[in-house]
Amino acid sequence: MKVIYTSPNRSHHYRYALALHEAGILHKFISGFSRWSPRAAFTEIGDKLVRSDKIQSIYLASLKFKVPKSISSQLAYLAKIEQDNACIKYLDDADIFMYYNGSGLNASKQAKRKGKIVIAEAVNSHVQYQENLMKEEYESLNLEWQPFHDKEKARRIEEYHIADYILMPSNFVKRSFIEAGFPEHKLIRVPYGFNQLTTSPELADNKDRDTFTVLYVGSISVRKGLKYLIEAFRLLNHPNKKLVIVGPESNPNGLADIIIPDGVVFTGILKGQELEAAYKRANVFCLPSIEEGLALVLGEALSFGVPIIATENTGADDIIADGEEGFIVPIRNSKSVADKLQLLADDKQLYENMKAKAVKKATGLKGWDETGRLLIASLNDVFAAKK
Repeated sequence: MKVIYTSPNRSHHYRYALALHEAGILHKFISGFSRWSPRAAFTEIGDKLVRSDKIQSIYLASLKFKVPKSISSQLAYLAKIEQDNACIKYLDDADIFMYYNGSGLNASKQAKRKGKIVIAEAVNSHVQYQENLMKEEYESLNLEWQPFHDKEKARRIEEYHIADYILMPSNFVKRSFIEAGFPEHKLIRVPYGFNQLTTSPELADNKDRDTFTVLYVGSISVRKGLKYLIEAFRLLNHPNKKLVIVGPESNPNGLADIIIPDGVVFTGILKGQELEAAYKRANVFCLPSIEEGLALVLGEALSFGVPIIATENTGADDIIADGEEGFIVPIRNSKSVADKLQLLADDKQLYENMKAKAVKKATGLKGWDETGRLLIASLNDVFAAKK
């Protein structure tokens, strides 16, 4: 069995390509990640690496110099087509073509004609599901909605239907495809791994005993649903409360018309020891996202013994059990978030139990090696099923 894999960025894709290589089944990894990045090196897979990053590099430059979104989105679309077409010449010597959704339409058509297995990788929910959610959110905030790039959206949907299988990271993503009518046997769930997490009792005890601190880590953007967390924090009845928001700010951020209550602190980006200190001081970690495939930041919070409150659209149910290490709540529901915050602030025994369970769960989270093994096992299964 030989696999061709392509993706436009680094993210977890380098890890997947390395797992394929170490298993002896990687034929070529066609990467759109810019060779000019200081993080571009990937010597571990040797000549299996093929770079197809010219347009992607121009796209990244367009973001840096803040060119109009209409131009940058077109460049992103063309970059994926560049990667797609670069895969075609390697298909003859491969058995499986696996690609980041949006980067494989032309090659997947050729692969199907040649009798190859085609797997589209969806890192987020079904694109129409995403668009419906985000359109509703923008309109609720009286923000101008800019639809997804129409041609790329069409490509992604066509790829879903052409593919023999769709690879995804969470049950949330899986549910969005089932809702769209895809059969469950076509959907392969391989949850992301977590970096080596350090868990110890003292990490969860470096807190101001008189302050109830809620932590959020991520971008300040419409997609992340921060307005619902801020409203929940406003509803929280506690004499000494603090909401710490860590991360870069997007434009728009969805907070323009929101009154920020006392106790909310925006730190900007934190890294290393500063970020660790924020986790150590937190009583609760909250992720109110409207949509994301699987939020790795949830594992970070667990490793510091911080109970979680997260929406059902974050992949949280792949990581915690509702009512055990934290709570899973509906999207766009400030009251539900506030109720859970109040419960944890008022019930010290419940809080201590959840904190202990969070540390225990973190020690059992699967690392990237296990994710690689699960990916290889899934590919072996689909390859064997074709014989």
